[in-house]
Amino acid sequence: MTKRSIFIVTAVFTAGIFFGCATLFSSQTYDVQKDVIFKSVGNVSLKADLFLPKKGNGHPAVVVVHGGSWAKRSGDMESLCKDLAAEGFVVMNVTYRLAPVHLYPKALDDVRDAIAWLKHSAAPLNINPEKLYVWGYSSGAHLALLASLDGTLGVKAIVAGGTPANLTAWPNSPLVKTFLGVSYAENKQLWEKASPVFQVSENSPPVFLYHGSWDSLVEPEQMDMMAAALQKKNREVKTYKASLLGHIGVYLFSYSSIDKGIEFINAH
Repeated sequence: MTKRSIFIVTAVFTAGIFFGCATLFSSQTYDVQKDVIFKSVGNVSLKADLFLPKKGNGHPAVVVVHGGSWAKRSGDMESLCKDLAAEGFVVMNVTYRLAPVHLYPKALDDVRDAIAWLKHSAAPLNINPEKLYVWGYSSGAHLALLASLDGTLGVKAIVAGGTPANLTAWPNSPLVKTFLGVSYAENKQLWEKASPVFQVSENSPPVFLYHGSWDSLVEPEQMDMMAAALQKKNREVKTYKASLLGHIGVYLFSYSSIDKGIEFINAH
């Protein structure tokens, strides 16, 4: 084969890859709106990314809440949002005010306001307001549960991964003290109020909990305590333990957890 022939074949092959990728990109079934302001508090504007299916009406919607020990955005949850959007969900990937500058319950207020904002935006975003869900991981799961367990916002189901559900289990935790602003010894009642295990009610929606079997940051027993609290109130709960994965490993690699979470939402 001549050099000219090699050049032509290479060019055709490269062009095929380029146009194949372009076709793949253009076939994306959703649009993304970045940095949509859903709440302003003083000089702080809280933003969210919206993932919007291109076709259809009356979509189910999910508010996604990131982790990071309530003090940073550890993991942007974008991969999960893309998975949900590809399944036909409108997705709101939210931010919230962070500790230690903003103490509890400010982050909780922000998540609740994000859920309310999405529900009130049902018409322009082609959302079915009766199909509203919340999904969080780590401290985001903690906030998702606290925001939704009382049932007042109309959340139909909650998916919570790696959840710090009972803060009183760590009375000496500097992370929890930084979030709440007081030690356990100083205000036991506040630590209980900020723990989802103590906030389950007869109106709590169904909950899917997932956790890494090797999680040493948020022990798997936290999932068991949360499940027991829901069962005590006769609320629907399902659990899934991801084998051989720790706290970060579940977030990054447990695709089975995501699949089961989506299945749980679809069932409700």
